[in-house]
Amino acid sequence: MSIRGRAAIVGIGQTEFSRDSGRSEWQLAMEAILAALADAGIEARDVDGLVRYSYDNVTPAMVVRGLGMRDVRWFSDIPFGGTAQCGVIAQAAAAIHAGIARTVVVWRALNERSGVRYGRAERHIAADGEFVRAAGDRTPSGQFAGPYGLHVPGQSMALWAQRYAHEAGLDAERFAEVLGRIAVQQRWYANRNPRAMMHDRPLDMPTYLAGRMIAAPLRLYDYCLESDGAAALVLTGADTARALRDDPVQVLAAQQSLFPHSEPITVYAHDLMVHTGPGNTEKLFADAGVAVRDLSLAQFYDATSFMVLSDLETYGIAPPGQGWRHVLEQGTGLDARLPINTHGGHLSEGYIHGLNHITEAVRQLRGTASNQVRDAETVLLGCNGASGAILARA
Repeated sequence: MSIRGRAAIVGIGQTEFSRDSGRSEWQLAMEAILAALADAGIEARDVDGLVRYSYDNVTPAMVVRGLGMRDVRWFSDIPFGGTAQCGVIAQAAAAIHAGIARTVVVWRALNERSGVRYGRAERHIAADGEFVRAAGDRTPSGQFAGPYGLHVPGQSMALWAQRYAHEAGLDAERFAEVLGRIAVQQRWYANRNPRAMMHDRPLDMPTYLAGRMIAAPLRLYDYCLESDGAAALVLTGADTARALRDDPVQVLAAQQSLFPHSEPITVYAHDLMVHTGPGNTEKLFADAGVAVRDLSLAQFYDATSFMVLSDLETYGIAPPGQGWRHVLEQGTGLDARLPINTHGGHLSEGYIHGLNHITEAVRQLRGTASNQVRDAETVLLGCNGASGAILARA
């Protein structure tokens, strides 16, 4: 029942990424979806499936009304934020493969900079009279994390990074060099990407090191941007994709997984070095029918720079505990064996919960990216094993 080669991405769209969009999230979603439909050469009335992130404030009904759709037979949403980035692809492709829908639109829209600030604690812990209560086991901010000052994802991810440095035997200076290499390289990509929020703002290592410490060992430039914007995809069956365009992008595999203590940003797992259940990444590659050596590039969810480092190990690109060495010795630039986050990533292009990583992957496979990888054939998308996909040139 593999979805390998059964569905393809035929349209991508996104708005500009900014600090203040001046539009509602509904408007942003409409702009991105209409752009994706135009890119695919498909009319809104031909869409019969919708998939969104559960965090999105724009509901399927709003999209149907806004675009005047008339026969949407199937819709769904995926829980969480970054861990949904490839889950939306998996659900869309599965629906197409099962014959439940023929053409599926995926979107993510948010005013995260001008509206709800994901990096602020009050979003996670609400006041209850004169008290502030942390409830439930969700992290950060749950009853097992909130009382200790773990209120936002950036604080929890700092614990991952701190533990990693300890296990790898890296002192603060050496670890800063590793994380800085990732942040500076992604800014280099963004400086050559006109879509990037940081397009005109260079970053070098001295500037990175001068950035204020937010949650040790993570500095200012180790954190993703807060962005307003939207992105969208159009998927259809592989048998019809070629009729729409000459360069459809195949979905070879996509997955989303849960395991004990796999709540996003977990801080009370038995081992902070383990970010996925056993066999998840192995199955992703097996379903796709490719190996690490076949990858042309990777797009890793980078809410912080550390996630890029951990994903190198999660997906078997570097041995456990050796991702830092891979960054220093092989790099992540265009001349590396595996270029990573070629649009600038969430650190420097914009933060759209991973969906702009997918639009970049599609551009790379079409050969139209700003930082084009030569002969790009296969792209890995990943979020610490909790969400992954492998796309390929058709």
